[in-house]
Amino acid sequence: MAYKYIVMDMDDTLLTSKNEISEKTYTYLKEKQNEGMKLILASGRPTAGMMKHADALDLKNNGGYIVSYNGAFVIDAKDNNVVFKQTINKDDANKIIDYCRTQNFFYLTYIDDQIIHDRTHEYMNIESDLTGLPMNKVDDIKDVINGDVPKVMGVDYEENIAKANSELNGEFSHEVSSTISKPYFLEFMDGQVSKGKSLQKLFDQINADFSEVIAFGDSLNDSDMLEKSAVGVAMGNANDTIKGIADLVTDDHDNDGIVTALEKILAQ
Repeated sequence: MAYKYIVMDMDDTLLTSKNEISEKTYTYLKEKQNEGMKLILASGRPTAGMMKHADALDLKNNGGYIVSYNGAFVIDAKDNNVVFKQTINKDDANKIIDYCRTQNFFYLTYIDDQIIHDRTHEYMNIESDLTGLPMNKVDDIKDVINGDVPKVMGVDYEENIAKANSELNGEFSHEVSSTISKPYFLEFMDGQVSKGKSLQKLFDQINADFSEVIAFGDSLNDSDMLEKSAVGVAMGNANDTIKGIADLVTDDHDNDGIVTALEKILAQ
């Protein structure tokens, strides 16, 4: 099989617990690019929170792409132009916020590369710590959402997020889908957005195919891209659902699981 694309989730997949790409994984991925393979970073993160690592891997000069906000945006790393985007309108954003308020979740969205919120929570700074984006507390988040937003995220303790996710079962409404990225993050996107769906739209435009893809992930928002890919790989730290749908389970993100899997797959 001639694999051409390596698609990787970032948090708890490409990145270690220290929020870094290990030296071994970095060196190996650079080698694969030199051999002609292309890298695609596919994350729930905002675009700005992915650029540091995209630049470090030099996606710009190696035909790479960035799939951000769980697929709401797809960026060509060559020039940072948006290939396409699918966002949430103000009315749907307000409905999601109302829902999060009834659940007593902390909630946030993104405007001008800032994390916008109007509450406090023990977990409120996790997204900022991960992405490096600044927090901006406002009086009422609804008042500052004047147009479309890429996604809205509810944040709470794991058991509460798991319960809400089970009840929603991936669909907040006909127009809005939902998924878990980390056990305490419940993410809401346009109903036609997911990593797998957005990658398919990208591949349709660039004449590529999932049969050429090895994909890596650890959480529920990675599920459809792992299922669609020629080889879907679950990290050793992935949840049991992802391990169950993957073609292969590799080492965890702190032990260069991506390298371990690629060495095995590409040797076949």
